[in-house]
Amino acid sequence: MKRVHKKKMGDEEIKSLETFHKKGSYKRRQENKTSRFMSKRTIGVIAIICVVVVAAICIYVLSYSKDANVQNDKKSHFVSIDGEGNYSSIQEAIDSASDNDILFVSSGTYFENIEITKSIELIGEDENTTILNGNGSGIIIDILADYVKIRGFTIKDGSPESTSESEAGIVISSNYSTISDCIITSNKNYGLYLHGDPKTTNNIIKFNTFSNNKYGIYAINAIINNISSNTFAYNTEYGIYLMGQSNDNLVSDSIFTENTYAIRIKGSEKNTVIKNLITNNKYGLYFCCSATNNIAYNNRFIKNTEWHAEDYEGNTWDNGKVGNYWDDYTGTDVNSDGIGDTPYLIKGGNRDRFPLMQASN
Repeated sequence: MKRVHKKKMGDEEIKSLETFHKKGSYKRRQENKTSRFMSKRTIGVIAIICVVVVAAICIYVLSYSKDANVQNDKKSHFVSIDGEGNYSSIQEAIDSASDNDILFVSSGTYFENIEITKSIELIGEDENTTILNGNGSGIIIDILADYVKIRGFTIKDGSPESTSESEAGIVISSNYSTISDCIITSNKNYGLYLHGDPKTTNNIIKFNTFSNNKYGIYAINAIINNISSNTFAYNTEYGIYLMGQSNDNLVSDSIFTENTYAIRIKGSEKNTVIKNLITNNKYGLYFCCSATNNIAYNNRFIKNTEWHAEDYEGNTWDNGKVGNYWDDYTGTDVNSDGIGDTPYLIKGGNRDRFPLMQASN
């Protein structure tokens, strides 16, 4: 039997082996360092994510709690003329309310002149049967607070025949209020009076009917208000009269019929009048007396008896592509693009460069 002798390693082999072990040890140390680094990095990322998540939760909880507190702070008050509610008087309910409260008013006729100095919501049961009657004694609803909402009322018989600008069915001398779904009628002076000192701004007037007033809406120093989707009918002077630096307002998607003047804009600028039906009035849209830089387009002017529009100043009657429909336009449309080939001439010297051939909006 052969005996196998262990071979004695030489110096070079020993050095190679030591180098191998050193490299392996170094590699393992590096791998350990990398592993520890990645672990620390992963832990750091997880910690950051946890901090962000916790912060987001805290912000949400605080926000939710704030919203919940606002909701919880809201109280409902019920007004009924027959005594079945919390109050039989609207003003009494307002006096007892706090900011953000909601007042529900049941059907009936309330002979009151109310003053609102709180940011409340006043809701009538039905605009045809929930009636605020001023009995000819002045302002029916005087809004002095911001963020007031009123809807669902008939507001009538406010103010006797008078030159007082403050006498109206509704007066808004504040900001960010909304009047909607109301019938504002038979006020001998103004249906709605917008007036600020120095300004009233960002009010919304929508889905209302203004009829049989002297002025449907009268505004002075009223800026950036939205007057949309209303009906103005049988007002003896004006459907809307904007004057005295009533700038940047929107009048849109409304019907003006059987008024003396549908719309007059005086001494004001940058108002936009679009998508309105202006029909069967004596006079249509009138820009006058330093009213400049206003724009009117995509309106329909039909059967106004004296004239559709008058403008002596620097206003614009189209948006660069489309103008308005005029039922007395006699131009042609050779290329059938729906736009008249020649401008429509407006009383006073201005022109609509792109008159519409069809009345539909």
